[in-house]
Amino acid sequence: MGIAASKRRRKGNFDFHAKRRREIMLHARHVGAAETADFDRWLVQWAVHNPGSRDEIGAVMNASRRMGGEVTELEATTICDEAALYPHIPKADPLAKLLGVTYAQRQALGLQTIGSVDVKKRARKELRKRRDRKNKEKIRRARRMRPQSQSLSRTKPWEALGMSRRTWERRRNKARDATLSTPIFLSCEDRLATSKMEQGCPSGASPRRKQEAVRLPTACTLAADTAGSLPSEARAIFARVPSWCFGRRETEQYRAAA
Repeated sequence: MGIAASKRRRKGNFDFHAKRRREIMLHARHVGAAETADFDRWLVQWAVHNPGSRDEIGAVMNASRRMGGEVTELEATTICDEAALYPHIPKADPLAKLLGVTYAQRQALGLQTIGSVDVKKRARKELRKRRDRKNKEKIRRARRMRPQSQSLSRTKPWEALGMSRRTWERRRNKARDATLSTPIFLSCEDRLATSKMEQGCPSGASPRRKQEAVRLPTACTLAADTAGSLPSEARAIFARVPSWCFGRRETEQYRAAA
């Protein structure tokens, strides 16, 4: 079959001719083309998009059965000869005009390589953009995102207060940070750490002494405080504890308490 246009391929193993043959078959079954007198229109276009076939006549006969009809070998030969006369592959809208594909049929069947007779290419592009905007809007509403009409750029609440946007955002952030409270698991009281430091040590003390003066309450008691309340025999045992069992600081505390 002499067809000027070769197979148009995209990414991967996409075959344009195979996709269009499938869509022609879907439309033929949808409109019942096998029951009409011009059933050969769909078969001719199917044969046009079947280049390089080893058995063109047998392929056309099998395609007619899948479309719900039946053609003889002579009729299939005539269809193949007519398809060979096409100089090029028809585009989407001319093919839709040949087969009578409407926009409603195109949407119902999910056709992508065949156009429509009532809605042209530019209008279909605008309709796709509109559907895409609606779908994205549904996703935004599901995520509880505000519409564009309620955004800060549209409402501009800082103008009603007579200030700049930067000043308004800075005050809003300060008010929001003031309401936040860091969770404290060691104490049930919620107070600032600077007040503890001021109460625990004089103002003229060094930073290291301030750090030592502030001690967070813990669940355990120091071993040195426990050793001071033990009897003399127990304190003698603590004095003989080797340094490798504890740290140097803890061992010195034990011996000093003993």
